[in-house]
Amino acid sequence: MLAWSIVALSGLWASVNGAQDASNAVTTTIVTRVLPERLALAYAAIMNGAGAMFGLVSVAFLHLSLVRVVGVPEALFDEPRTLGLALACGLSTAIVCLLIGWWRGIPLSGWVTTLASLVGAFAGALADVRQLGGIALLFIPVFIGPLLGFALSFLLTRAVSGLQSKRRLTAETVRWTQTLTAGLVAFGHGLSNIRLPLGIVVVAFAGLGEQGTLGSHPPGPESDGSLGHLLSSHAGMAALPLWIAVLLSSAMALGTFMGGREIVRTLGRRLTDLTVSQGLAAETSTAALLYTVSVWLGFPMSSSFTIVGSIVGSSLATSKKSVAWQVFGRIALWWILTPLACAGLAWGTVVLALP
Repeated sequence: MLAWSIVALSGLWASVNGAQDASNAVTTTIVTRVLPERLALAYAAIMNGAGAMFGLVSVAFLHLSLVRVVGVPEALFDEPRTLGLALACGLSTAIVCLLIGWWRGIPLSGWVTTLASLVGAFAGALADVRQLGGIALLFIPVFIGPLLGFALSFLLTRAVSGLQSKRRLTAETVRWTQTLTAGLVAFGHGLSNIRLPLGIVVVAFAGLGEQGTLGSHPPGPESDGSLGHLLSSHAGMAALPLWIAVLLSSAMALGTFMGGREIVRTLGRRLTDLTVSQGLAAETSTAALLYTVSVWLGFPMSSSFTIVGSIVGSSLATSKKSVAWQVFGRIALWWILTPLACAGLAWGTVVLALP
């Protein structure tokens, strides 16, 4: 039952993450009226779901390490029930925090929220917390993203404005290109973020499957029969039922279609009043960094954090007074406090749940 609960929680996480991060792809297209809201959300949902499905294929064929994605300490593999409990508590905490951010109109990172929750859950389950050093390093590229997005978007906005002033770039071209880059952000989000729930499910499948919870799978001729083999290569995907993979990608697409109207208003109206050229620069910067850092280099990257940095950079490129710094400060405060709250809540939940 514990493993099945983790599968269900992973599907719910994928849906909530899609709803929370839908704004990353469609905020600029909605507030600049390049696309109607429902059409923009449907477009983002299709691209997000397609990216998630492609991400599942890339994990299977590129032999990506799912343990590295989730950051599970090796000591927990010797205690299957404790591992499953920690994963369930971490996922539950992340879902609650993401839903609160979605309700309050705050763009939160699925990566940061979930990794912080898992750190807290693993800390509550481990006797030696020094084993968590590896997962803590995953936060570094996530927080660098907004800075890179700010710088790149600032430069791109200046470049686009210069081309428009010389009439080398028409308004129609800018609108069409913005729609294209919004789709690329949605596709890249699915491609990158599907690895987290997928990794958690495969870890749970491997750690609990030997007890018959999901059924054990005999090792192939090239396997040494260990959990390490199952978790460190495409063998984990081979043992994973296809319907689970389809469930995760479909849940992410469905959540995206639900959208995050309050987050769209926060980014596109309260934080700043975006123009079409600024929206193009912000989406292009986010897409470029998402594909470079997360897809190509394989590091976790928050599209939520990056789009905020990109929007601020594009706004400051045209006017120093165009950013509502009080709103930005509130967003930044949520970014700082949410991981701490997630880690503490997950830690307390695991400590109370363990005998």
